[in-house]
Amino acid sequence: MSNHDLPPLVPPGGPATTPPQHHETRSPHVPDPYAPLPLRPGTRVPGPATPLPAHRPVTEPSTGTGWTVVALLTWWPFGIAAYPHTQRATAALAAGDRGQATTEGAKARRVGITALVFAIVLTCATLVATMVGVFALAFWAESQPDRTEPATSYAADDGAGSGPADGTSVWELREGECYLTDGLTDVVRTVAVVPCDEPHGGELYDITYVADKVLTKNEDGSYPDYPGDAWMADYADEVCRAELEDQTAAPVEQSGLHHWHMAPDAWDWRGQDRRIACLVESDTALTGRLGSR
Repeated sequence: MSNHDLPPLVPPGGPATTPPQHHETRSPHVPDPYAPLPLRPGTRVPGPATPLPAHRPVTEPSTGTGWTVVALLTWWPFGIAAYPHTQRATAALAAGDRGQATTEGAKARRVGITALVFAIVLTCATLVATMVGVFALAFWAESQPDRTEPATSYAADDGAGSGPADGTSVWELREGECYLTDGLTDVVRTVAVVPCDEPHGGELYDITYVADKVLTKNEDGSYPDYPGDAWMADYADEVCRAELEDQTAAPVEQSGLHHWHMAPDAWDWRGQDRRIACLVESDTALTGRLGSR
């Protein structure tokens, strides 16, 4: 028997399939089914596996202790209000109730923030009010008259002047009191008061007050501020002259006396002091009160 009469040998597992060998040349327009496909733009090329991030440690919720301290230091009533929330948050955290601890801690934090904001606003308002008060006080002090200037042509309210060191202030003289004039100059600070039946040179013979009726009211019906030094001097001179002529029953020019007055200035007027004191002096010694001679 020849070899051509024998059956072909078959390997175990069946005949092997061998892709057909193509020796012919394909058309350039026909794709090769065995060629690798091109990648599209943006296609991600599989790479080595990226490890997943490790889990972050679990943080405990805040109990608001810090904000409670802030509230106590800035405005203590808020600190007292925040303290119970911090206590409850601490207790809940110890019991494992994280939800309750978070809620109470947030309440303590809100109270602490409120206290801080309140303290900042109050501090700013106090600072502004203080600055306004300082400027207002400085402006008021600048507008006040100088107290060292005499109120009248006769006596000064304070400051240097003639008179005995242990004498009575001319501003404390009462109506009907007599005094010595020896050694006195045009500006008198104090005088030596003596009984009127003893020889003396001067007397406070009348005290009167600026009447409302002589003042011109403002449009709203109120009385005006200090009417001015010139107006006050003229008014006081007129009042004292009239009283002197009434008590001596003679014109001032014929009485041989010199009359003076003390009248309120702008400072006294603000203090509701409208007192006018009328004084008379003589070049010769007098005895007795003016109206009794």
